[in-house]
Amino acid sequence: MAQRGLDVCLYLPWIPPKQQLRLFGDAECRDNGGFPTPSAQASYIRSQLPQPACPRLLIEFYPARYWDALGSILPTVGLPKRLRPCDWLILEEPEHLNWAQPWNRYRERAARVTGIVLTNYRYYCEQALPRLPRVAGWLERYNRWLIEHRCDDVILLADILPDLAKAQRLLISGIHPAFFDHAGQADNRQNLYFMGKLIWEKGFRELIDLLADGVNHCADQSADQSADRSIDVFGIGRDRAAIADYARARGVQLNFRGLSTAPAADIARYRVFINASKSEMLCTTTAEALGQRKFVILPRDPSNELFYPFQNALCYSSPEEFQACLRHALSHQPVADPLEASLSWDAAVDRLLDYYERGSGRNDERGQM
Repeated sequence: MAQRGLDVCLYLPWIPPKQQLRLFGDAECRDNGGFPTPSAQASYIRSQLPQPACPRLLIEFYPARYWDALGSILPTVGLPKRLRPCDWLILEEPEHLNWAQPWNRYRERAARVTGIVLTNYRYYCEQALPRLPRVAGWLERYNRWLIEHRCDDVILLADILPDLAKAQRLLISGIHPAFFDHAGQADNRQNLYFMGKLIWEKGFRELIDLLADGVNHCADQSADQSADRSIDVFGIGRDRAAIADYARARGVQLNFRGLSTAPAADIARYRVFINASKSEMLCTTTAEALGQRKFVILPRDPSNELFYPFQNALCYSSPEEFQACLRHALSHQPVADPLEASLSWDAAVDRLLDYYERGSGRNDERGQM
């Protein structure tokens, strides 16, 4: 949006340096010396942009810290007083931003407040507290209250909060242009990968079980059919050891590749991305795989519905369908899909600005965001 001449300010959490290793990984902190100041982190972020020289993009930080018990970053100050007045304020994960400070009032700083709901927190809660299902229901009601009382309108990436007031489902995700540069460059090996945090909520138990069942099903068949179903895994997280133990017990080989600091290049050689998670709505790593013209194997779930039309998206509803999707991906080549272009940042910005104009009821010059 800033490249189009809009006055944009991006607000990000500033994590104390002592917590950065836990969040960013050893490679990131070692290669960049960590981020001793917010300005150092802002400079690094700009260096990763396709066009680093973007003077109309301001980057500001608010104090925050990481809470182990929640696995989340929460602000440590009231956010509204840190914001400059603007025409349009977009809150990514408005429920998350206001969990600890539900009294925040954003309408005093912005003419319009739009929330973008990205995460299925009910799913996270159900996975973390399976014996306390009521807690997930309480959390969902609290999240719904926060969203409805702090936002004028809401963008949903999936229908996980039915009947939410003033909500619209819209694909506003975009991926870095570098992923398109590697489109169609996968080699012919039958290689599989996953990229994400190493926590159970990312679907690792389901992924391991599906791969293990496939190996057992093929045990008495030909060598080609029972080929090694190992999978490379990019990421870091608190559950790595437990995930590795479970995979070993099920006879599945997980090859941990650590944190990727150049994901577009690191995943270029892979042909198949498997994502069994249901926690994120329109997961970015799935979009990146589709942008690189890979097969993606996904569960049929509201979180993935907007991916269904993509020709290289293979969706399953049962273990048997998963095995059929995997066999297809390992025996065919992904195809060029016209929908790939819809995953670009430019396309995402077009959709977002169109949403703004339709909601504001005007088409005049846009102001500060």
